[in-house]
Amino acid sequence: MFAMSLIRTAVGILLLLGSMSAWAENTPVRSYAVLSLAGDALALHVHRHQVGSRTESAPREVNAIDDPVFDQAAVIAARAAFLRLHPGAKLQLMTTQDRGLYLAQNSMFERAEAHEEDRAYLKKLLKELGVTHALVITKFRSVPELKLVNTTVGSGYLEGLGFYIDDMIETRNLKDQTSSRGMVVPFAYLRVRLIDAETLSVLKEAMSKQSFIITRPSADSSGMETFLNMPSGEKTGHIRQVLEDAIASTVQNVAAEPPISVERDRKN
Repeated sequence: MFAMSLIRTAVGILLLLGSMSAWAENTPVRSYAVLSLAGDALALHVHRHQVGSRTESAPREVNAIDDPVFDQAAVIAARAAFLRLHPGAKLQLMTTQDRGLYLAQNSMFERAEAHEEDRAYLKKLLKELGVTHALVITKFRSVPELKLVNTTVGSGYLEGLGFYIDDMIETRNLKDQTSSRGMVVPFAYLRVRLIDAETLSVLKEAMSKQSFIITRPSADSSGMETFLNMPSGEKTGHIRQVLEDAIASTVQNVAAEPPISVERDRKN
């Protein structure tokens, strides 16, 4: 009787293993596309101090960028961050010139019914790549949190990539006690969504508000002069640095779980 019980147990284990093996063979493993819609423009915010306590926040200036340099940097950074979590994972990098996707980059997930055409186009692109999931990088709009040593500063709203300039703020370097007037702050306010390629359902998302402050105790008399005197290559380098920091933190949050099968995701 005991031997028969062992045999039945062994047969049950074999049947279970066989069922799991068949399930694994018939269930597609995740594959990913990475798409950036955040790099089509750079914003410039200028905060000017007036006489007394009055301040003025200049209208935001947004400059369109035809070169996909920042979108390319974003998807490459996302790929690197993802592979640190999942070495050997399959990813396909995407950029697009479709203005509709750029304009609808957040609202097509938040108000799907208003963007059926844009969503159908994105589904088509992902289907042609044959992927099961996508990481979609978009802009994120929020109040600024520009960190000094003991506080944060900033006014208005920041979104996407750009520079925040405080024209007259006084800062002091605690290491060498040098003081500066004005500061330039490259920023990347981004959102990364992990989506199902077939349905565009958002499985996970994460936001990042990355920035760092540039102050220069020099002949520059204001933050704007510091910005205007900065070579274009240096400005590009600062944006790439803050962009890569933002991508690394968001991908870490949305892709921390190991890649598993699509069917298992849907059952859960």
